[in-house]
Amino acid sequence: MDIIYFLKALLKKKWLILISSMLAVVAAFMFTRNKPKLYVSSSQMATGLTYTDKIRLRDDHVGMFEIDQKFDGILTTITSPIVISLLSYDLLLHDMGGKGQPFRTLKEGQSNNPLLKNADKAKVLALCQQKHDSMQMLSAYRPNERELQDILKVYGYDYESLRGGLAAGRMGRTDYIDLTYRSENPELSAYIVNRLYTEFIRYYRSQRTEQNVENVETFANLVEQKKIELDQKIEALRAYKASERLLNVDAASGSEMEQIKGFEKKLFDERANMNTLQASLENINGQLTLAGSGKTVYNTNNNADIITLRRQINDLNETYLKQGGTDEVIEAKLKSLRGQLQNKLDQMTVVTGKNVVSADELQQQKGSLLAQIKATNMNIASLESRIASLRGTLGSYANKEATVGSLQQEVTMAQEDYNKLKEKLNAAIDNRTVPQDGFKQSLIGQPAIRPESSKRLIIMGLSGVSVFFLSVMAILFIEFLDNSLKSPSIFERSVDLKLISSINQTDLHKFSILEILQKREALGPGVKKQRQNIFRELLRKLRYEVEHSGKQIFLFTSTESQQGKTTLTQALAYSLSLSNRKVLIIDTNFCNNDLTVQLEAKPTLETLSIPPGQFSIDKVKDYVTRYPSEGVEVIGCKGGDYTPSEILPENHLLNYLPELAKHYDFILLEGAPLNDYTDSKELVNYVQGVIAIFSSQGTLNQTSKESIQFLHSLGDKCIGAVLNKVKEDYLEL
Repeated sequence: MDIIYFLKALLKKKWLILISSMLAVVAAFMFTRNKPKLYVSSSQMATGLTYTDKIRLRDDHVGMFEIDQKFDGILTTITSPIVISLLSYDLLLHDMGGKGQPFRTLKEGQSNNPLLKNADKAKVLALCQQKHDSMQMLSAYRPNERELQDILKVYGYDYESLRGGLAAGRMGRTDYIDLTYRSENPELSAYIVNRLYTEFIRYYRSQRTEQNVENVETFANLVEQKKIELDQKIEALRAYKASERLLNVDAASGSEMEQIKGFEKKLFDERANMNTLQASLENINGQLTLAGSGKTVYNTNNNADIITLRRQINDLNETYLKQGGTDEVIEAKLKSLRGQLQNKLDQMTVVTGKNVVSADELQQQKGSLLAQIKATNMNIASLESRIASLRGTLGSYANKEATVGSLQQEVTMAQEDYNKLKEKLNAAIDNRTVPQDGFKQSLIGQPAIRPESSKRLIIMGLSGVSVFFLSVMAILFIEFLDNSLKSPSIFERSVDLKLISSINQTDLHKFSILEILQKREALGPGVKKQRQNIFRELLRKLRYEVEHSGKQIFLFTSTESQQGKTTLTQALAYSLSLSNRKVLIIDTNFCNNDLTVQLEAKPTLETLSIPPGQFSIDKVKDYVTRYPSEGVEVIGCKGGDYTPSEILPENHLLNYLPELAKHYDFILLEGAPLNDYTDSKELVNYVQGVIAIFSSQGTLNQTSKESIQFLHSLGDKCIGAVLNKVKEDYLEL
């Protein structure tokens, strides 16, 4: 439904849209009529940024994002003020310096310019040449340079003029940049696109050369600093090794470990020998104990065997340790020899027989064993001391090794930094020697044979279409923002009341209501008679609804003021009178008695009182004002700040409305607005039907919605609503 409404709204404004579009087309034609003919020349330059098969001094991989950034930088440089300034110097030197046929010939008004007449041509050209050679821009703070700027502007060679006709951009995702220029002279367009490339290359490579020189000097200084730092760290490492006499920390610590292992083996042997001596001493002590008890001790000839077994055990144990202590055969043999030794020791018993050993011999043997034990203990202590000393030395080697490792790491890091900076220095030197820009003019600009199309038809068409759509969008936007009840369809969607009629807006300044209703259209000869009075026809529809409602007494009210109740009440009364109906109008709008004023009625309602049983139509006639339209009578009110219940007397006229209905076909009452006053709510009890008047220019607020709810509460007494002041364009929307 909204779409249909908007479409109809556009159709109602179709002439406005069409006229606006046509005006835009005409304006576009007028603006493009005197457009000068322009000649276009184009040139192309290859950048070499996307080539992967060209010779490179170093392996460098460039991503697409970086390539795009480089293209943006190149395009910015091409269109920069400095490059355009160099081009403008060259153009002025060409035209003023007589280097060839001038591209632009000054008009009479321009050539008579005092600036050009008073300027020293030689000085101007010298300054222009000096700025061109030094690649500098002009300064507006210096009089001679400001004068040169003004001369460039007269010739149309200033930055704004040249930049306006220039277009520079990358050709898709290719390696090429397209340079295009439009001017009134085909030779000038070709010269500019070709010369622009030359000036750009000259400026770009100059900047690259200065940058490379700065880079070489910077990296050379950094390399020298890093070389000094590296030499200092190498010297610190060498000095520490010399002070600690550490030519080879790993070899020195390995030698100490070998000595410790050798001493540990000897210590093991001494402890094994000590165990044997302790066992022999225990045996001698046992024999001495027997001899001391008076028993005889015999030599069983086991001493020689015991000594032999001990030697075998010592030799075999040494071999076992040299092989790492993992040989199971040697281990089993050692167990066997030790068992044999223990058996020999157990067999040295005291028996009766030959070879008796005296106590003195036993004491001598004991003394010899004690001396051996003492010597063995001293050897064990010496070996343990030596091993402990070597282990301490080995710990100091570990600390020194950590210090040497830290110094070596610093040397390594300094070496890496030095190598990186040296590589960058070499790259900077390479770039200074061989420029790596890869620029080349791949297409030389040529003068155009014919001028560029003015595209006047396209511009006119686009202007018309643009204004057409802008007009449509503007109308739709205004309609969308307009919250007024401007059409019957919007009213029915917004207000939950029966719409019994819509009344169009009419001009009451030229004609009165009665004149409008009685007006007849002038028709020419042979023209079929038609009824063209829209206001009268719409009012007849309202009259039809009132006549067929089955009610006689009606109250006209509204939610807000200025909705047209007074005018509509008069118009309906006149329309009813035209259909031979007798109508009584009672002005009960005490807050605004316009009905009484406009109809010049007697203000008698507040004072009219008829006792019960004395009512007669003749008494009422004395208070009634007759209007020129036959069948319409009016009872007016004084009006004031009061309600009907506050001002009307005890036996007021409204109590006799059913009696009056016997003498009049219809009785019409006008009440005050519901949003602001309670008058209409008090009058509802005296009438048979209520008709609400809404203006199409009004909007709904919360108070209006509450008043509409009150009208709903009246049930069948609420006849419906009338949408007043509707523009004829919106009647069908």
